[in-house]
Amino acid sequence: MSASEIKPRTTKELANAYGVSNRTMIRWLTPFRELIGQRMGHTYTPKQVNIIYEVLGSPSGEESDGE
Repeated sequence: MSASEIKPRTTKELANAYGVSNRTMIRWLTPFRELIGQRMGHTYTPKQVNIIYEVLGSPSGEESDGE
């Protein structure tokens, strides 16, 4: 998936994409907080979402870049 196709996402949207609860998603992201950076309001920027996809893997419902 190219960076231009990635949209800003909230924690809840990410949790839904991965099929987990919001609380679980927060736990998964906690170790990578410094790498991901601070959210802009309630959403992660496309660049941050791309980093999340790199560290957690693409969610099963999302297209991957040939993997």
